[in-house]
Amino acid sequence: MNLLTIVLYTAGILTLLSILLLGVTIALRIDTDRRLRREAAFRSHAKPILRSFLSGEATLEMTRAVLGKDPHAAIRVLLEESDTLGEKGREKLLPLLSGMPVGQKMLDRLRSRSWEKRLRSAEYLGYLGDDTSLPALMTALRDEVLAVRFAAATSLARLGCHDAVEPILQALDAPGEVSQRRVAEVIQILGARASDPILVILQRPTANETSLGIAARVAGSLRLHRAIDPLRHLLGHESPNVRLNAVRSLASIGDHSVSAAIAALGEDPSWEVRSSVMQALGRLAAGGQIPLLLQGLSDQEWWVRLNAAEALHALGDPGITALRDATDHHVDAYGRDMSRQILQQHGILQPTLQTNL
Repeated sequence: MNLLTIVLYTAGILTLLSILLLGVTIALRIDTDRRLRREAAFRSHAKPILRSFLSGEATLEMTRAVLGKDPHAAIRVLLEESDTLGEKGREKLLPLLSGMPVGQKMLDRLRSRSWEKRLRSAEYLGYLGDDTSLPALMTALRDEVLAVRFAAATSLARLGCHDAVEPILQALDAPGEVSQRRVAEVIQILGARASDPILVILQRPTANETSLGIAARVAGSLRLHRAIDPLRHLLGHESPNVRLNAVRSLASIGDHSVSAAIAALGEDPSWEVRSSVMQALGRLAAGGQIPLLLQGLSDQEWWVRLNAAEALHALGDPGITALRDATDHHVDAYGRDMSRQILQQHGILQPTLQTNL
């Protein structure tokens, strides 16, 4: 077989393969377009009946009959609507979600080799309102894929499983991968049901700094007055992150009796803590801490100076008077500049026009 024959055979094979690949691509595109059109048509029927159901105009049986024509598309529509409506909306949609014939399938998929399938299943189960999925979701907190663990944690919170608070903290303790704020947001889904577990963590001497930091965040978000004493104790913790979150949470709870304890951290080695102290004193209307706030105007960190000035402004007339005086008489040039900036920003002092002659 000469070279020309080999080249012709090779070209023919490549041409056939190209035609085959093109045919497969076209077929996939046609199938995708067909599925998209089918789902769009389904949504055009599902959305109106769903709105009618929520307004009380359509019965549960009527709505289920429409949604049952495409259970998987119906699940997507229901989850979208549930996220839009929030917790109260999920309660209204629960009869529809629990009636979807996918519960056992989702549980089975939590054991799939595909992490994408495990992820979707962990997400779905939180909306179905079925407590029988709790053990499987607790197991999913040990999944090797962080995204699956996060989805399982969110679903456990949606299902109201307060026993999952500590397992969630352990499962998502992945520094650099999941921020403490995101973990706190998951636990906050539990609302008041998270109170007792959070108090247990805040009072446990052996709790690690990540757990304490997140627990402090949640306590502040829940305005948990029972956490004031444990949070006050954490102001002396060795971890700057714990001290920072304790200060923020005490300010969120709003008990003015903690002002002096917070002010004691006004010279903390961590500038983030000092900055939070200034913010907290403003939120707590701690008029007795004006000297400390004036001292904060000369801090080496810009954020501390800014928050000190904003806190003084938040104190009303006494703080504004102190800021006015600081614009001319503060010992530090940065303090004078920051005082002037805040007063101008709030329209109390007119900007000074500088001209170069």
